[in-house]
Amino acid sequence: MEWLARWVRNLAFYFIFLSVLMNVIPQGEERKYIRFFMGLLLILVLIQPLLTVGQLEQILSWETLSEGIRQEYQMVTSYLTDIQIIEELTEAERTPIEACAQHVSQLEKQRSEFLKIEHKLSDTQYGQMQQEEAKLPGVIRRLKENENYLDKIKKDLAYLEGEKLQWSMLRTESLHTQNIMRKASCVLLSIFTIAFVLALVGSWYFHVEAQLPITIGCFVAAIIGVFVFIRYQEATKNIRKADINKNHAISLENHVKIRFVNMKNAVDYTCEKYHVHNANELQALYEQYQSEAKEKEQFRKTNDELEYYSKSLIHYLSKQKMYDAKVWIQHADAIIDSRELVELKHNLIERRQHLRGRIESALQSIEIMKKDAMKQAKYMDDNGLQLQKIIQKIDQMNQY
Repeated sequence: MEWLARWVRNLAFYFIFLSVLMNVIPQGEERKYIRFFMGLLLILVLIQPLLTVGQLEQILSWETLSEGIRQEYQMVTSYLTDIQIIEELTEAERTPIEACAQHVSQLEKQRSEFLKIEHKLSDTQYGQMQQEEAKLPGVIRRLKENENYLDKIKKDLAYLEGEKLQWSMLRTESLHTQNIMRKASCVLLSIFTIAFVLALVGSWYFHVEAQLPITIGCFVAAIIGVFVFIRYQEATKNIRKADINKNHAISLENHVKIRFVNMKNAVDYTCEKYHVHNANELQALYEQYQSEAKEKEQFRKTNDELEYYSKSLIHYLSKQKMYDAKVWIQHADAIIDSRELVELKHNLIERRQHLRGRIESALQSIEIMKKDAMKQAKYMDDNGLQLQKIIQKIDQMNQY
C-alpha cells in the first residue's frame, strides 16, 4: 500500500538524517537537546498513520450520530405534520375520530385504575377458588354445620366431665360417711358395753335397781344402731350408684370423643385445604374472590372495548394519511382536548429546535474534521478513496 511505503520511507529518511546529524555535531551539551527533539520527531513519524485512521473513525462516528439525530428530527417533523392534519379536520371527519378518542381515553383511565388496585388474593388462591367456584357455597355451608356440631360436642364433653366429677364427689362423700358410721358404731358399742357392765356391778354389789336403766340404754342403743345402719346402707348404695353412673358417663364420653375427633379432622382438612382458620374466613375469602372475579371480568371487557376503539381510531386516522396513526392511542386526550394538543405541539417544536441545534453542532464538527482529513488525503491511497465517500455522504446529509 502506498501509505505504508511512504511511512517506511519517512522512517528511513529520519534515521539517515539522524545519523548524519549526530556525526556532524561535535561532542557537547547541544547533543543532548538535539537527541530530545529528534526523539519527539520520531514519535510523530511513528503515530502519523494512526492519527489518520483515528480521524476516519471519528468522522464515521459523528456521521452515524448525525444520521440518527436527523432521523429523529424528521420523525418529530412528521408528528407536527400529523398535528396540523388533526387541526385542519372538517367537522364530519373530526366527529368519529373524537368519539373513538373519547372512548379510548376513558377506557385507558379505567384500565389504569384497575392496575392500581391491590389484590388481596394470591394467584394460587385465586386459581384454586376459580377451579372450585361451583363447590364453594356447599363447602362453606358444610363447614359451618360441622363447626356448630363441633361446638355442641364440646359442650357435651364439658357436661359429661361435670357428671364424672359430680359422681366422683358423691362416691368420696359416701366413703367418708361409711367411715364415720363405722367409727360411730364402734364408739356406741363401747359405751353400751361399759354402761351394761357398770349396771350389773352396781346391782350385784350395791343392790341398786338396774333393770330400768339397762332397758332404757338398750332402747337408745338400738335406735342409734338402726340410724347408723341405715346411713351406712345409704352410703353403700350411693357408692354403687356413683360407680355405675361414672362408668356410664365415661362410656358416653368415649363415644363423644370419637365423634369429636372425626369432626375435628373434617374441619381441619377443609381449613387446611383453603388456608383458613374457620368458616367465616373461608366465607370472606370467597366473597373477596367474587369481587376480584367481577373486577377481572370488567377489566377483560375494558380491554376488549379498548382494543376495538383503538383499531377504529387508527382506521380513521390512517384515512387522513398520517405518519403514525398508532402513536395517537397514547395521546387520545390531545385529540379531544385542544389544550392538550397545543401543549403536545409546543413540546414537539421545542424538541425539534433542540435537535436542529445538535445537527448543526455535529455538522460543524464534521466539517472541521473533514478539512483536517483532506489535508492528509494526499498521503493516502485506499483510505483516501474511503474518505472521499464519507465526505460525499456528509454533503448529502447537509441538504436536510
